[in-house]
Amino acid sequence: MSESAWNPQSWGSGAGQDVDVRALRRYNRLLGVLLNVGEWACIGLLPFVAVAAIWLVTQTNFENVVFYDGTDSICIYDGTTGEIRNVE
Repeated sequence: MSESAWNPQSWGSGAGQDVDVRALRRYNRLLGVLLNVGEWACIGLLPFVAVAAIWLVTQTNFENVVFYDGTDSICIYDGTTGEIRNVE
């Protein structure tokens, strides 16, 4: 076995004196707290996303069209009223 293939320090061996167990426990607790915060944030945002999606599907008029032909005159077709109006 070559020297480059053998590594005396690996992630699996934690028997050395340089391992700070308190820091690892603190880091583990921090990751647990971040996991809980992320889960609750996803659960809390889910109703808002659902309401926004329902509102967009039911209240948004997808028949509005903007006519722009490169000139200064831009027109919008309003799907609710059926009128074409000029936008200044």
